[in-house]
Amino acid sequence: MTSVVESPSDTEAAEHPHEAHEHPGTPLYWKVGGILAVLTALEISTYWWPEGAATSALLIVLMIIKFALVALFFMHLQFDSKLLRSVFLGGLILAVGIYLATLSSFTYWRDSGIPEWNDPPRAKPLPPPSTAPPAPQPAGSAGH
Repeated sequence: MTSVVESPSDTEAAEHPHEAHEHPGTPLYWKVGGILAVLTALEISTYWWPEGAATSALLIVLMIIKFALVALFFMHLQFDSKLLRSVFLGGLILAVGIYLATLSSFTYWRDSGIPEWNDPPRAKPLPPPSTAPPAPQPAGSAGH
């Protein structure tokens, strides 16, 4: 009777499937970290940009790119099964959908159209009138 003996590398790969591939080196992680820093600086710079649809769209795109970079490299998702990638992609799609629905509620649905509902004012309210008594006028300037 002959016995089949597995090589040590096959046994180790079976016990640790996530270590069966070679991870990228440290320089790649530094490059990805640098790209994330540049993207974050770009996001922060949008604070001084004019508000509008283009700025909001850019922020959403940057959010998706940063999520993908972190998930793929720092969470090692690129080495995991397609099922896990699908779960993360589904979560990303759900998060972006919820974010867009919430953002649109602040932007487009300002007036409910229901007269009984007290909609918020459109402009900044004026300050209340002063309750202090009027200042006394000088004696000689009352009639002239």
